[in-house]
Amino acid sequence: MKKIAIFAFISFILWNCENKSQTGNSTNNTSSTKNESKNDIDKSIVYVNSDSVIANYELYKKSIKEFEVKRNQYTGDIENQASAFQNKVLQAQQKAQSMTMGEIEATKKNLAAEEQRLMQYRETLLQNLASQEKEMVEKINKNIDDFMKRYAEKNGYKMILGYKQGVTAWYGDSRLDITAEVIKELNEEYNKTQSGNKSESEKEPQKNSIKK
Repeated sequence: MKKIAIFAFISFILWNCENKSQTGNSTNNTSSTKNESKNDIDKSIVYVNSDSVIANYELYKKSIKEFEVKRNQYTGDIENQASAFQNKVLQAQQKAQSMTMGEIEATKKNLAAEEQRLMQYRETLLQNLASQEKEMVEKINKNIDDFMKRYAEKNGYKMILGYKQGVTAWYGDSRLDITAEVIKELNEEYNKTQSGNKSESEKEPQKNSIKK
């Protein structure tokens, strides 16, 4: 009986130790799985900060500078013509006392017609400016869209989402944020295109000189 009791006691101890060992292994496996889930993430769907991509795109920076120059030119032209018209009005007011009624009426008609032409001219310039701005935005957006498609295919992304903080997304895992990489390669591609255009323009004079 004592031998049976001792054997049963030893078996119990061995079973208990084995059970703890298995439990420990299970815990380690769980911990290992958690660590893997932290390090491994499905990057088939990633995202970029839309504002950052556009603001740091070299084509956008260049286009904005050129557009600002045109807008300042248009604004200056309109202001100069408006100032010149205002001077004509003041001159007409000063000469009014020495004019006949017929001359006054003719001056009023001329000034009214000139004011109308000035307003039409201003409207034409603003429409032209708006059209140029629209073309600029469409060109930039198309370039980015085309680049994103190539970039996704190159890196095996199924989808690239665009977001603005607090507008279209409240939270995104930072490991899925490829904004910096996209800006870098987007500008590298643009700069290569610009370098190619400069090389072509530099070759033109050489071709002309050879023909001569």
